[in-house]
Amino acid sequence: MNKYLTEYDEFIKQFEMVGSNVLFLRKDGYLETVSTGYANLEKKTLSNPNSIYRIASISKVIVAVGLLKLYEKGLVDLDEDVSKYLGFKVRNPKYEDKKITLRMILTQTSSIIDDGTCDNGIYKGYDGSNSTDDFIKLEELLTKGSKHFYKGYSDYEPGSEFIYSNLGCGIIACVCEKITNKYFPDYIIECLLNPLNIKSGFRLENIANPENLVGHYLYEDKQFKLYRDYESFKKVQCLKYPLGENYRGVAGGLYISSIDLAKIMSMLMNKGVYNNTRILEEKTVKEMETVWWEGLPTDPTYRKKGLQMIILDQFTNSPLKGHFGNAYGLRSFMLYNENGGLIFLCNGANFINDVEHMTILQEKVIKFLVEKTGI
Repeated sequence: MNKYLTEYDEFIKQFEMVGSNVLFLRKDGYLETVSTGYANLEKKTLSNPNSIYRIASISKVIVAVGLLKLYEKGLVDLDEDVSKYLGFKVRNPKYEDKKITLRMILTQTSSIIDDGTCDNGIYKGYDGSNSTDDFIKLEELLTKGSKHFYKGYSDYEPGSEFIYSNLGCGIIACVCEKITNKYFPDYIIECLLNPLNIKSGFRLENIANPENLVGHYLYEDKQFKLYRDYESFKKVQCLKYPLGENYRGVAGGLYISSIDLAKIMSMLMNKGVYNNTRILEEKTVKEMETVWWEGLPTDPTYRKKGLQMIILDQFTNSPLKGHFGNAYGLRSFMLYNENGGLIFLCNGANFINDVEHMTILQEKVIKFLVEKTGI
């Protein structure tokens, strides 16, 4: 991939990328990585393969793995009412007789939405609760008439339509906590990250080498401004509340390098196995990658959904599976098929939003990497 650096430089110039890590992984284990630009503009620290990013919504794939580990043990049924695991009734008020299942939440068709606000000092809904460190019970966000309820649900019948939901991912983490009796960031270290020798996680203290954490930059007023670094990430990392209430932060909060993220991608590419260690059963990975919901073929990002997986068929003959990540100036993706996998992590760029959740930058980099790697 290094031989294509001159062409990749065109993207760097066009989008004024602060820094980036690009990784290509073949199924046979061959790995190539390219680092460009700065991990931190102020300190003039160069990006490198061990640079650690907050990878935003790629984290949702990792959260799904945590739940599916419990599914394999028979501790959860993906088609069971989520109310059974949370300990309170979860219903869209417009469809009281329609249960909301874990599979619906994993495919983001549950009708649970993120909308929220702050009304006279009272934080309501998921987006509202994210504006405060106050302890707000999950039940109050999901139960109509509660103090912190806002909209909670869409007008769609559960299971019928896709609506992007960070809260849904948080609910999955809460279910894991209820079943394991463990704080979700600790549970995911135990069941996934430690077996893959990944010394990172959903909290800053989980990072073995915090000096590798990159700055995340927003482009404003024709210049890059540091939006998140180690100190400011403390305010938005996964907080610690009673078990079953830690729904904030997990949907986008994993800190990890491209090299370590490649271990998770390799595990999925190789049907649940990494370096002779089985993390998931082959049939479970296949279930993750199965299309459970299909929308409009004109939707460039969310035309097909697996279990917390985006499935893209417009770039390659064999569909790419994985996820995008967009937050705090970061643009990222982890995508793979049976031929290989691609990781792109960028901590700031002057990009133009083309469509929801996929920028022109991401789309162009995918096309470029697919062409050059032949996956």
